[in-house]
Amino acid sequence: MYTLQNANNQSVQIDLANYQVICNVTNTRKQFYHKYLFDLITRKYAGNIDLFRTTYVSRAGRPHKTQATRVAEQIERARDRLEQLLATQAQIKQHETAPLNFDC
Repeated sequence: MYTLQNANNQSVQIDLANYQVICNVTNTRKQFYHKYLFDLITRKYAGNIDLFRTTYVSRAGRPHKTQATRVAEQIERARDRLEQLLATQAQIKQHETAPLNFDC
């Protein structure tokens, strides 16, 4: 038994071992391993079982991304990382060129 919150923020006890949820797009039943399901509801649905029930969409129900979209997203993440690294490099260079103060 797992303790989750309902729509009224009240604690509810639910047996997730045999729990099946219905995808809101495909209307197909989906069953998860109970520990994975508890972690999923806790992380993505703020521990709210009612929110999970009303908004869950399975992978099959999600829009499929084209390869071009995936590559564009990967490029954007790489650009962001490059900007972070360049900023870090600039900070290091700034500290290396700062005059040393030997006044004691």
